[in-house]
Amino acid sequence: MKTQNFLLEIGCEELPASFIKPALSFLKEKIQEKLSSAYIPPSGVETYGTPRRLIVIAYDVPEVQPNREELIVGPSVRAAFDENGNPTKAALGFARSRGVSVEELIRVENPPGRKGEYVAVRRTVKGKPAVQILSQVLPELILSIPFKKSMRWGTKKVRFGRPIRWIAAVYGEEVVPFEVDGIKSGKTSFGHRFLSPEPFEIENVNSFIDELESRFVVASLEKRKAIILDTARKLAEEAGGELLADEELLEEVVNLVEYPYPIRGSFSEEFLQLPKEVPIVVMKDHQKFFSVVDGEGKLKNYFIGVANIKPVDEDIIRRGYEKVLRARLSDALFFFNEDRKKKLEERVPALKGIVFHEKLGTMLDKTERIKELSPFVSEKLGFDENEKVKRAAELAKTDLLTEMVNEFPELQGTMGKYYALLDGEEEEVALAIEEHYFPRFSGDKVAETKAGISLAIAEKVDNLVGFFGVGIKPTGSADPFSLRRNALGIIQTLVLNKLSLGLSQILEKAENLYRELGIDVSEGTSQEVLSFIKERLRVFLREKGHRPDTIEAVLPVTDDIYDILLRAEAIDDLRNSEEFDDVLITMRRVINIIPEGFIKIEHLEPEGEYETNLFNSFSEKREELQKLISSGDYRGALLLIKELKPAVDAFFDNVMVMDKDENVRNRRLSLLKTIADELLKLADFSKIGL
Repeated sequence: MKTQNFLLEIGCEELPASFIKPALSFLKEKIQEKLSSAYIPPSGVETYGTPRRLIVIAYDVPEVQPNREELIVGPSVRAAFDENGNPTKAALGFARSRGVSVEELIRVENPPGRKGEYVAVRRTVKGKPAVQILSQVLPELILSIPFKKSMRWGTKKVRFGRPIRWIAAVYGEEVVPFEVDGIKSGKTSFGHRFLSPEPFEIENVNSFIDELESRFVVASLEKRKAIILDTARKLAEEAGGELLADEELLEEVVNLVEYPYPIRGSFSEEFLQLPKEVPIVVMKDHQKFFSVVDGEGKLKNYFIGVANIKPVDEDIIRRGYEKVLRARLSDALFFFNEDRKKKLEERVPALKGIVFHEKLGTMLDKTERIKELSPFVSEKLGFDENEKVKRAAELAKTDLLTEMVNEFPELQGTMGKYYALLDGEEEEVALAIEEHYFPRFSGDKVAETKAGISLAIAEKVDNLVGFFGVGIKPTGSADPFSLRRNALGIIQTLVLNKLSLGLSQILEKAENLYRELGIDVSEGTSQEVLSFIKERLRVFLREKGHRPDTIEAVLPVTDDIYDILLRAEAIDDLRNSEEFDDVLITMRRVINIIPEGFIKIEHLEPEGEYETNLFNSFSEKREELQKLISSGDYRGALLLIKELKPAVDAFFDNVMVMDKDENVRNRRLSLLKTIADELLKLADFSKIGL
């Protein structure tokens, strides 16, 4: 069968950088899916994109659908014919609707999606041309691209990420005709808006990407990324430094330009007296410039900007970049000097003027709570940092009142650290002020100092308990106060630092602190928050590769996040060995037979050889099992349980547990319940499959 390549280009006003990759991913998946379901599957699909265009190329698309046999199922045989075998109205109506006589109806057993015998029509469907199918599919596909935000533009009736300016749709050499809100598809495309704005006709799908490049449009995201990285690194090296790695900025800049042209500029060394994070944030967040550092990571007074044109005079653009950056950095230096006129501790009372949340009080209220909660966390973690933690908590929010953070909110915590050091605070206190916001986003580092860890956990617990306590909770689509991120932050902080901490006490303390300061939170908030954190932990463990049944077995056992991870690791590690079946069967036999709600006899006196043997075998290992569990040696505990297998097997093989005599039955169940209570301290093995 003959095939042709197919091209779709959607030309539009400049899309936001964050819109492009998701849109291309959607288009690639849906083109493959829709063409395959229409019986004209492509051999492959590639996507390209810039701020002004989204491009899909599908390769080797068959010119025509194959002819195929289609089964059209009608009513059941019982409904189609009466008891004498005569056709009913149902059969006659079905035959008429399909253009056949009743005699041409066939009978089929269990057709797809149904059970029983049905009447049906089998017919040959002639394949449609690919162009006809594409004409039907593409308009809906284009309008279903899931942008973060779509709008109606001008007088247009459809919603799209930005106004659509042209649509090119070419199959082989033929236009795929369709229309989207008055814009007709064709073979016309455009080059770079400034360097090659003239329209041109698409002569060949295979050479289209090269044709764009000759018109100053680098359509490949990966090629633009390589151009930016290679040139920027070279420019940084020529200035005696190296490019500061920033994948997030690189991804954004790649999707801001069609023809990347990196240019090195410089700024006055006077701005290097600022904390280095300040110029970096100014350059990144406000100008989209890359920073240059020396071999030790110290900031140099150079930057790399990426223009979207090949300039006639590079100096003109460079001077423009430098002028704008100097103004920004001058503002930052002014803010820094103004902020230094007042110490952080002098700003504490003014926190009363910042509302944390209308239902949760002010930032001063929050400060009072975390001043009490963070030392409590520190004690439970076994840290001897109470005074440092309390001091860091007192100052943690004060940089919100500084000019620098007011202008550059991204620097909250970071400026607090620098101002604290300049105020003469202890280094541990200053670091904790910055660390208490960690992790700020997915993949960010966590707090590492003892004071920072304690304050970071206290901060996030206070947020969770407060918002949950007044009924503000995440929904499936909305989490405006980043409560999921707060829960995950607690998990990551404990896991990455390998710290055990019982969360129930911490959450209850936070709940009580709210009430003590006059804010009424609902009863049971701490338990609700613990369940929420465990839900995030469930996702975290799955992403780490743990089996779902293992996760369900360990989650209910403890409120210690890191301890739950260790139990899951021990179980899944042992699952890879031949010994696991023996361990699991032993534990299941003991646990599964016990009726729900059974209350054991307290003073157990086993009778007979098999009861006594099982009781003695367990008693010999009980103390060692408890020690292994207490020390976190869960693999050792699991292997110790395996040693009970002979006594357990002998007991079940020779004793009727559910004896008719109630006293005997209760005694034997109590023996098993005594063992089960210890085993369930390790995990709920009834939830683990072989």
